[in-house]
Amino acid sequence: MAETVGSEDGKSRHMASFEELPTTSGPQRFDAVSRVEEVVTDILTMDLLHSSPAFLQRVLELAGAASPSEIVSIRRSVSDTSMGETDVELVIQLGSKRQAILIENKIRAPVMDRQFERYRMRGNAGKASGQWDDFCVILMSPQSYFDELDAEQKEYVDANLSYEMIVEFLASFSEHAFKRHIFQSAVAQFKKGYVRIADARMISFHQNYWALASAKFPQLRMMKPDVVGSDGSWIYFPPLYGDTNKVRLIHKFKGIGCELSVTTRRAEEIATALEPHLDVDMVVRSMKTAAYINIKTPALDHLAEFSVLESDLLISLQQLDRLRLFALNENVRGLINQHI
Repeated sequence: MAETVGSEDGKSRHMASFEELPTTSGPQRFDAVSRVEEVVTDILTMDLLHSSPAFLQRVLELAGAASPSEIVSIRRSVSDTSMGETDVELVIQLGSKRQAILIENKIRAPVMDRQFERYRMRGNAGKASGQWDDFCVILMSPQSYFDELDAEQKEYVDANLSYEMIVEFLASFSEHAFKRHIFQSAVAQFKKGYVRIADARMISFHQNYWALASAKFPQLRMMKPDVVGSDGSWIYFPPLYGDTNKVRLIHKFKGIGCELSVTTRRAEEIATALEPHLDVDMVVRSMKTAAYINIKTPALDHLAEFSVLESDLLISLQQLDRLRLFALNENVRGLINQHI
């Protein structure tokens, strides 16, 4: 069940923070925090959104929301639908409209399959049901965590609320010294301990995939896999158009299927231009900075025996080669190059 902070009539009410209690004079000192968990920074963020108008304004600016505004509700660990969980859900009233700010909080945990895409699905579901008129997806994390995300995952994120920005912001408010210490400790722990943890079963799957692809479809030019973590459910192929990394194949083997990815700020335009050239089983979708041409293929469970998966994988490799030929078609290539 979601944790909610707000009044019964939907309007925000003040939630006092611990730092507002009287303190002794002199510099404040805190013991080192051995490990900061995401639930802690969830709660501290909710407290700041309620108790600090300046912090709320900073988050609204990051979300591109107008002001003045009024908090309708803040909830934590929201799982009202079957489309996953929102760490912090902030709903604000902007004149006659409501906007949701959906915050995913990450310190060390790897990205789950389709995690940010599901945030957008929940945001659109909220619009469809009338919960809000618009929404924004924010990743709250150490800056380096956001920087290391794959470009395709960033497509679903509207903004990064970095822990470093929060630390810098809180430096001006002595009453929030302990909160600043917690966020600062989380950043230090990330820098000290974050590494991509190798997952033996995922690495084995990638290696078997590479061996099959190299033998049967060498034209796809799949690179030999290196270290792969448990979140390695997207397989990337080399660029199709020379040196530019903007046009490439991706196999999202957990269920999304095979895709031709085109990085562009004109995604809707290119989607419209490519529509007449698509085969009947191809679907084009546009995001903020990319267009994807998708062919649905069987989902693969990397934990299963590879011999059981081989026939379905060959189907996927065939579809990837179709997308490769589609991208290299003279007319299609011309349209893509006009829009990237």
